[in-house]
Amino acid sequence: MENCKEIIQAIEAYCLNQLGVYESRPFGKYPICYRVMGKIFAQFNPEASFFKITLKSEPEKANFYRQLYPEIIVRGYHCPPVQQPYWNTIDLDAFSNMEMLFQMIDEAYDAVVEKFSKKVKTQLLTLTKLEYKDTNGENPDFAMLCDRLDGALNEIVGGKQQRSHYEQYNKRDSIQDVMVVYQEGQPVACGAFKMYDEDHAELKRIYTEPSNRNMGLAAELIRRLEAKAKIKGYKWCILETGRQMEAACHVYKKAGYKIIPNYGQYADMPDSICMERKI
Repeated sequence: MENCKEIIQAIEAYCLNQLGVYESRPFGKYPICYRVMGKIFAQFNPEASFFKITLKSEPEKANFYRQLYPEIIVRGYHCPPVQQPYWNTIDLDAFSNMEMLFQMIDEAYDAVVEKFSKKVKTQLLTLTKLEYKDTNGENPDFAMLCDRLDGALNEIVGGKQQRSHYEQYNKRDSIQDVMVVYQEGQPVACGAFKMYDEDHAELKRIYTEPSNRNMGLAAELIRRLEAKAKIKGYKWCILETGRQMEAACHVYKKAGYKIIPNYGQYADMPDSICMERKI
C-alpha cells in the first residue's frame, strides 16, 4: 500500500467515521489513537519510515489474520505480552487490500464496543446523535451556555455577588480551546481548557443543559477535552469547582480526578475544590 496523502487520509477518515470516535495522541505525535468512550481500538502510524496500524481484535480472528498474512500481520508490536493476543500490527507497506483493512478496522471497533455494559452501549447510541464542534471563547453559543452555567452557579452558591471574585478567571476572551456540543442544531453542552503552565491545562466552563444530563455527556466532553490537551503537549489537566457542587465533583472523580491542594488563584478560597488528572 502506497504511503501517500490520499491513503493516509482514507484510513484516518474511516477510523473517525465509526460511531462516537475521536482522535487522541497519548504517546506523543505518533501513533494516532482512535477511541470510543475513552477506549482505544486503533493506533495508526502514518510515517513513511514506520507505516503501520495496530488494531484491536478477538484472539481467534487475530490469529486467523496472522496466518493469512504471515510476517505482514503480527502480534501488537508494542503491547505487553499478555495483551498481544488481542492486538494485530499490520505492515501497511506490504499490505495492499484496502477493503480487508477497513473490515479489520470495523472488527477492531466492534471488539471494543462489544465489551461495554448495556448502560454504556445505550449512552454511546445517545451520544453519537450529538455533534462536537471545536471553537473559541468568542463563539456565541459558548457565551450563551456560559451565561446559563453562571445562572445555575448563582442559584447554588447564593447569588452573583458571592461569586464575583471568580469572574476574572473565567473571561471567555482568554480561552481559545473550546468545544460546543449540539443536538439537532441546538447547543446543549460546552467545555474548554486554557494553559495554566507548560505541563498543565486547566479545564474551564464545563456545562450540560439539564435535559441532557445523566446520559454520560459530561464524561464524554471531558475525555475529548483531555485528548485535545494531550495533543497540544500537556501532561496534566487541573480544574476548580465549588464545595457545594456535589454532582460536578462526582463526575470529575468518576473521570479519574483527585483532589489536590488549592492552586494559584484559588489557594485562599475555602469554598473551592481543586482537582487534577494525569492525561
